[in-house]
Amino acid sequence: MKEMEVLGLSEALEENIKEEKRVIAFLLNEELIGINIKNIIKITKKLDITPVPKTPEYIMGVMNLRGNIVPVVNIKKMLGLPNADNIDEQEFILIIDTQLGNVGLMIDKVVGAITIEDEEILPAPINSIGIDSQYITGVIVTDEEIGNKSLLILLDIDKLFYKNEEEAEARAS
Repeated sequence: MKEMEVLGLSEALEENIKEEKRVIAFLLNEELIGINIKNIIKITKKLDITPVPKTPEYIMGVMNLRGNIVPVVNIKKMLGLPNADNIDEQEFILIIDTQLGNVGLMIDKVVGAITIEDEEILPAPINSIGIDSQYITGVIVTDEEIGNKSLLILLDIDKLFYKNEEEAEARAS
């Protein structure tokens, strides 16, 4: 609590400042997923993707985005979700900023921006939704159903795409 003095009168004020976040919500196999809007660079329709040999199977290839080469990831394969090979349904690419640079995520459908409060975030359930809980910041029960789902899963981009300094140094030597 802080004290405020107005015209010589002291009054105690309670700070009711709620921390709000904005997330971009999208669908993967009918699951409602959210990523902090601070990590989003662009949402684009699926562009030409050039395959790159000898990459992990979840990396679809690279695409040219306004002169920048961006790796494109099949996020369903990366997270071990079903229907990962059916990429025809994935019409959009979400370009995100990660520790590794810009990365494109193949997604099914963009739902939109949602404002959430920190106190609404619940701990991630252990593997009950098919995504390893280490990649989930938390879940939110939404007021209205979005795409037949009322549970918004918040992905932790930093844990999905992290820069391992030790691994990089070992390869360099």
